[in-house]
Formats: sequence, structure tokens, C-alpha cells
Amino acid sequence: MRKQLRQLLCLMLGTLLLGGCAARPASSPGAALPSPEPGPEAPLGDAGLKREAIVPLHLPSLDGQTLLTFYETMALPLDRHPAESVVQALLAHEGNSRVDALGGHVTLALSGANPVELSGSVCTVNLSASALQLSSERLYTVALAITATLCEMEDIDHVNLLIAGTPLGMDVGGNLPLGTLTTPATQELPVLWKQFLARRAPVGELPAHTPLTATATLYFPLSNGRGILAEPRRLSFPGQHPQQQVATLLSALSAGADLLSGVADLPDLNELLLFLPEVTDLENGGRRVTLHFTADVKEQLLSAGCDPSATFAAITTTLTTFVPSLQQLCILVGNGALTSLYSEALGSMLFPGGLMSRADFSHALMRQSTVFVPAGHGVTPMLLSLPYRSAGNPRTLLLSLASPEVGALPEGLTDADILGLSVEGDTLLLNLSTRYADVLRTSELPQRTMAYSMVSTLCHATGTRRMRCYFGGEAVESLGSSLVWNGEFLFNPALIVP
Repeated sequence: MRKQLRQLLCLMLGTLLLGGCAARPASSPGAALPSPEPGPEAPLGDAGLKREAIVPLHLPSLDGQTLLTFYETMALPLDRHPAESVVQALLAHEGNSRVDALGGHVTLALSGANPVELSGSVCTVNLSASALQLSSERLYTVALAITATLCEMEDIDHVNLLIAGTPLGMDVGGNLPLGTLTTPATQELPVLWKQFLARRAPVGELPAHTPLTATATLYFPLSNGRGILAEPRRLSFPGQHPQQQVATLLSALSAGADLLSGVADLPDLNELLLFLPEVTDLENGGRRVTLHFTADVKEQLLSAGCDPSATFAAITTTLTTFVPSLQQLCILVGNGALTSLYSEALGSMLFPGGLMSRADFSHALMRQSTVFVPAGHGVTPMLLSLPYRSAGNPRTLLLSLASPEVGALPEGLTDADILGLSVEGDTLLLNLSTRYADVLRTSELPQRTMAYSMVSTLCHATGTRRMRCYFGGEAVESLGSSLVWNGEFLFNPALIVP
């Protein structure tokens, strides 16, 4: 009985915290409730969607012996993952009396419109071609510093480094891949470089005869065909020739994901090849890999439950993230090169000359985000696979709550209905349109459960503790139910059930 009473009291307390106005004091029965204290102004636009944070940056010491940690206060955006802002700060650091600038005398910069990608626990950073001026040892230091810095974030455990969209070759012949990195066990740079060099093929030994164990990032197609998700994997390669690397990566993809959910089970991709992968050296120093599949490869993929567009996106992205200097992929189906792909989810893609690149499939890269949906008297987490660029954006998550797939909010919410989002201290401010207020008012969904989902999802995503709602720029007390909307809703983790 005592245990049941405690549970009841906890549930009542949680309901009051999340569903009521924290600024409204209690009153005697029958008395008019006083209005809550005026809150901040309703936001218009998302310019205020950022928070100040202390960020650790790892930079090489002046003597090049170790990585040292410095802390900088930064205004981090909340409408996208802060990894890109942190990397930019790291690259821009000019050094001081204790640490050197990351590139030394070479100015490093990010490359491309979306130079930092996130999927799963993996972050891929694309540096501009200026990084090629550095020695292999200095490049390795740059990679370690970026990795140590990004892995300070709780949702990043592994890092890939590309230069001008191409993976690195760390030996003279360009066969030793940098691979997917994680936080180094030691900060002693000469020791780490010596350990890495030990992987190279010995002098006079063919790379094909030198086995390699390394971590690679595998990209798996989603079973619904909407894109691809990343998962790091420790792999053993029989040799370091690019042909061996390609065959091993295809086998690893065929074996399936270890941890990811919602991805397709691929058939044996090497069994669908008519010939071994062909590697061609290009005049610009890059490489092209040609995969000659059977004429019925698309039918084989479809019968296995795999969308061909998502599958070829997964293959291309996996190979061009790991195999050194690999810039192009040519896929032959039967007697002809694959020059186009189409799917309802990924749209039309054209490959002039039958040449695919990593950039051709950037729109297919997805990241899993958490939203909270009603469950009994609380909410429960639900994983959604969303385009990586907007997966953590509160605006995107709010729209997802109103999608048919989730159904935590009534359908009809559009981007135009989200008038603004901002953060004031530990409070998230949400300004919705009066049109959507009418949708909430007339919905058959309980308003309290809708509030639970919004508060839990948005506060979890932004790291805030409370939320204020506005409709058309105004604080509205009621939408036709007993729920008070013009106060502060507190984020209560106790209401989250597995």
C-alpha cells in the first residue's frame, strides 16, 4: 500500500510539473487564479536558437610531442549539430605560447557546402585541398586532434577525415588507409605515429601480401529505402591492395549491421559480381573502382527487400570513405554502365559517364533522432531516421511529431506554422501560428499528451529544462481544455517510460 501511494504521489507530481504553469501559485477553491508573470517575448524566426557552452579543443604542443586541451566559450547553434562550429574553431585557433596552430604554417579550412557529416556515432570531416601541403605525420596529428575534440561530444565516438572529398593514403604508394579513428589511448604523438607506421607494408613487400586490421565506417541502406545509416566496424583485410579493401568492405556490408535498427539485409554483394573489383589509377592522382554486377542485380536486390538506389548509395559512400584516393565508382550492370537511378524516396540521380562520387549521395545520409510519443501516463522514446543536416533541428523534430508515422500531434502542422524558436537561459520558447492553435483546439488527441510530447522532445533535443508556448505571438491561457498553456512546462524525465 505504501509503495502504491508513493507511485501515485510521484505520478501526480510529474503531471503537475509537466502539464501546469510553474509560475502560477496555488489558490483557494473558488478564487480567481492570478495571471502568471509576464514571460519573454515570443520569438520570430530561429535566430535565438543557440546556447553558450564551454568547449574543449585539442591542439598539438609546440614541440609536437602531445595534444593539449584548451577550453573556449562558444555560442553553439541548436538548429544543427554543433560539430561543424567546433571544428571551425579548432581550425581557426592561431596557437599560443603552449600550442601550435593545427596546420602549423598551413592554413586549414573546411571544404564543400556540408563539410561535416554525422550519422550514427560517426562524424566525417572534409578538409580543403590545402591540407595536402602537410606531411603524412602532420596530417595524422591533424586527424588525431580533430578526433579527440569531436569525441568530447557525447554522441560522437568515431571520426573520418577526407581531403577534398577523398580518403587519405598514408604511405608512399597510397595504399594504407587512415581509416575511422576514435579517441587515442595516449596523447603522445610520436608513439601514436610510430604505431600507425607499423601497419605499412615492409620495404620490398607487396601491399597485397601485408594484412591490415583497421576500423572502417559501413553505410547500410534503410529497409524503407529512404537513405543510409553509418556504423563503424573493426575489419581484417587480407592485404592492403585497394582491390582487397573493396572486396572486404562488400563482404562486411553483406554480413549486415551489428547495432543499427531499420536497415535492410543485403545479399552477398561479392556473389553478385561477375568479375573482381577493378582499380584504375587516374591522372589527377585519384582512383576509380569498377564493379561489374550481374544483369539482374536490381531484381536480386528488390527480392531481398533492398532498394537499389539506397543500396548503391551505401556501397559508394562506404568505399569512398575508406579506400585511399578513391574518387569515382563505376557500376556496370550486365553490359552497360549505370548512368541513372530513381526511387520515390531519394528522387532522380544522374551519373554522367557512368561515374558515381560520394557527393552524389550526400542527400541519402541519415541520422537517427529521438522523439517522445504518448505512452500511458507519460511518454516513450521513438527513433526516427532523418536527413543528417536537420536531424537535431527542433523545427524538424516538431514537424515529425505531427507526421502520420509518429502521430503525437494532429496532422497539418507546416513549417510556416512554426513562427519562431529561441532559447532564454534554460527555457525554450516556441511560437506557433493561430491556425495551428485552432487545430490543437479541435483535435481529438488529449492536449496534455500533446504537451508531454512537445516538451519532452524539444527540451531533450536542446538541453533545456522548460518550455513556453505562444500562439501568433501571444501567450494563450486555454485552447478549450483544462490545460493551462500560458505558463512554463517543465521537462520531467520521470515521465519517460521505456
